[in-house]
Amino acid sequence: MKLSPISLAVLPLLTMLSAQAAVYQIVELDTNNKVRATSGAAATLQGAVVTNGSTFLDITLDLDTLDFESETIKSLLTEEQLENAKNGNIDAAVTNILVSYLANNPSVRNQPIGVSRIFNQSQNGLVAPLVVRDLNGSRTNTEFAYAVNNSGQIAAIATAPAAKLNFTPVPEPVEEDDEEEAEEPEIPVIPQPYTAWVPEPGYMLGYVLDGANRIVLPPAYTDLGGGMSAAQDINNNGQVVGFTSAGVTDAIKTSINGICTGNSQPLQYCQNLAMSSRGISLSTLIGQIRLYQTVDSLPQGYDERGALWQLNTDGSASLVKTYGFLGDKATGQLAPNSEEYPTPTYYSRANAINDAGIAVGHSLYSDKDRIVSFFDNFGFEYRRIYTAPHATVYQGDDVKPIVDPAEWLASVAVDINNQDLVAGYAYKNINSAVRAKLFTYDLAANELTFVDGFFNSSGTEPRAMNNQGQIVGRAEVIIGGTVDRRLHGFLYDSQSGTFSDLNDLVACDAPYTLVDATAINDNGEIMATALVRRPLLDATGQQQTAEDGSVVLQEQATAVKLRPIANGQPANCDGEDTRYERKSGSFQPVWLLLLAMFPLFRRRFAKG
Repeated sequence: MKLSPISLAVLPLLTMLSAQAAVYQIVELDTNNKVRATSGAAATLQGAVVTNGSTFLDITLDLDTLDFESETIKSLLTEEQLENAKNGNIDAAVTNILVSYLANNPSVRNQPIGVSRIFNQSQNGLVAPLVVRDLNGSRTNTEFAYAVNNSGQIAAIATAPAAKLNFTPVPEPVEEDDEEEAEEPEIPVIPQPYTAWVPEPGYMLGYVLDGANRIVLPPAYTDLGGGMSAAQDINNNGQVVGFTSAGVTDAIKTSINGICTGNSQPLQYCQNLAMSSRGISLSTLIGQIRLYQTVDSLPQGYDERGALWQLNTDGSASLVKTYGFLGDKATGQLAPNSEEYPTPTYYSRANAINDAGIAVGHSLYSDKDRIVSFFDNFGFEYRRIYTAPHATVYQGDDVKPIVDPAEWLASVAVDINNQDLVAGYAYKNINSAVRAKLFTYDLAANELTFVDGFFNSSGTEPRAMNNQGQIVGRAEVIIGGTVDRRLHGFLYDSQSGTFSDLNDLVACDAPYTLVDATAINDNGEIMATALVRRPLLDATGQQQTAEDGSVVLQEQATAVKLRPIANGQPANCDGEDTRYERKSGSFQPVWLLLLAMFPLFRRRFAKG
């Protein structure tokens, strides 16, 4: 059923689409005018849902801090728009332009623009925004939810919100040697005060939202700007896992202190920027794996370690331990220093934890005896020891690998349930391209199983798993009659071995294409991301219209919940677009762009 602009405002907050013959009924979540796109994060057994929204539609621009004399802004606006903006008068079109400009030109002088925010919606209830760090509603930071336990406690992360203040630069001190050689300028340069946007300490912090309480997860190391922590999962015993800053080398500390002096920029701004830009990015590492079959280089910032926190009865959280890493040949040790190759920077991260306290994630693995040679775009040859992120089990003080690095280039564990079944994905070269394949790992039996998915060369990435061993995620499909790859959400039942396209399990008349499945709970309810054509909203949340007055429609990403239908059966839609051709093709990245929320992370459901 397609919703008109009026019905979107007046229909009940949960709208059921016609089921017909189907296994799942699509529950459309509340459509609000605060964000342009939504993605599911979690759902409780009681039916409440947590979503993440991206592209804010309620940002208040601080026009006083915009430099309307800059050539860039002048090139973006007409003379009339520019004059009106200088006088504090901007419409939705100009707001769109300026928000896009600020988002793509971050600097100490520019108002920061957040990427995402969190919404909570009780079953058949109102949707409400959840605030983590942005207490003043500045929309200058990113807040993102990952998981919820049976008590409704939400694991989330939040980057640092910023506030504007007046800053007066001071001249950098001149070294004695430079002072003798420097010529005295004819006119002394006097630094001018300016308005700066300065973030809070801690460029990213993990939190647990427990009702009205916002519980911060303390970092293990807080120098150089306040440290960093991130929450990725929470179990039913109040144990939280993620990762944290655990230290920094003397060389990095000297380097950052030399860059961030507090003279030309506020010290906190410089430190946050320096340390966040040096953070580990899994997508960047996988990109290097695709190009070179090994990690070429890792950023030199905080020592990042997987971490375990425990919620306390007084409403605080304590850091219990930081996890080790796989290290060289899974020994937990560093590769020896050598002039033949750069020494890897080791890290670890925990993505999920079950109620027994066993965590899984990924950490850096290396093999000093496995040399990989490759050429860059300029034809220069490089030699590296094989280094890659690999799926890791953290059990007590033990750090264990899952996948054989001799066969798979890289791997990640995304979830573990209370039956000690692990879900993850691993990369290898398949049909001349590096692709991800779903795996399950039975911890007790030490049994690793790989799943083809829709076909042998289909890239298949799981997102989450429930206690029944049902796994959801996204996988590549090739629609009949084409060679282009697309993403579809999938459901894999590890007990029966069935692998299904979620689009085949909903009604034929559903106006959605399910392109991702981000979570599943023990009731079998699935949080999915769907593409649907709906009115395009401007930066103020109003519908955009064409020159002829018609409403502009655009395919947009939205979160939906799939509710199981008792005794439901797949519909026979007889559509030519529902068949897959088992051949290689080019994957179009536009679908990933539509789904992009906050780089780094996977989304998940509560585990019972």
